[in-house]
Amino acid sequence: MRGYTPGEQIRGAIKLNTNESAFPPSPRVRSVLAGIADDSLRLYPDPVSRKLRETAAALYGVTPEQVLAGNGSDDCLTILYRAFLSPGDEVRVPSPTYGLYDTLATLQAARFSTVPYRQVGRRWELPEDLAGPGAKMVIVANPNNPSATVASTDELRRLCARSPGIVVVDEAYVDFSLGAGLAASMLPYLAEYENLVVLRTFSKSYSLAGARLGLLFAAPALVAELTKVKDSYNVNVITQALGTAALEDREHHRQLIAGTLAQRARLETALAAMGFTWPESAANFLLCTPPVPARAEELYLALKAQGLLVRWWGTPELRERLRITVGKPEDNDRLIGALKALV
Repeated sequence: MRGYTPGEQIRGAIKLNTNESAFPPSPRVRSVLAGIADDSLRLYPDPVSRKLRETAAALYGVTPEQVLAGNGSDDCLTILYRAFLSPGDEVRVPSPTYGLYDTLATLQAARFSTVPYRQVGRRWELPEDLAGPGAKMVIVANPNNPSATVASTDELRRLCARSPGIVVVDEAYVDFSLGAGLAASMLPYLAEYENLVVLRTFSKSYSLAGARLGLLFAAPALVAELTKVKDSYNVNVITQALGTAALEDREHHRQLIAGTLAQRARLETALAAMGFTWPESAANFLLCTPPVPARAEELYLALKAQGLLVRWWGTPELRERLRITVGKPEDNDRLIGALKALV
């Protein structure tokens, strides 16, 4: 099999290639981390992350029985694949999208099928035949990675109504959409669709990529079955405490999103002046086409030589594009200056 390829990690480089948050986590998170007691580390963690789930349920307007915690949303995806897909079952996604979906299908011996997004101007719309017969599971990243485009909840609700199997909406970046005033989340419709599963992560808008924490939301009956196949202690005691603290500090979360959106607007202005184009972004990154598309790989390598990492793929559908994460102001300054010289 071909394994999943994560973004490059180069010591000392400015990482604008893996969509981590540009800003630090909540001071409350750092305070909780400093106060972790010896006994917390000596004993096993709560196997079902009860306090974290209760905190999340209160915040998102669901019940704790509708929440499952995972070691990152990637763990939540693995749990879903284990629970619902037997060898030969089909998982279907719009394409291009997050590469791990394909890797997990291979591990589960499931069939992986893709349906191209309909690219209309700067919008990427869900394909009509995504909900066709035969798919045991349909996954939509919303906002999508790598395009940063967002599908409307009306589109997703039609998908849930028409799909014979499970519909997973991966909302890793949705807080940036919500912060910009877009009604992009499917959490309000959990009770309406028993086949709906929503994923959230703490790696992006909560600045906890290194802690590894994700949440899965679904009907209580689904969560009860998914709990059977998760690893026994899949979220460690430190991460449970940090995640709870992050959820409780709503003001810091709002400020982080506002700061990210302000830097995204600044980056967009500078890139547009240089002739770059990109689909409408509802996330903390841009999928940019350079003024001369064939130079995308050359620009990626030139930036890398200067200690600036952006994401480039050699696939036919993405080789003329660069995915650029919104960074800290000083990191964005470096990137803008380097690109001006190169372009």
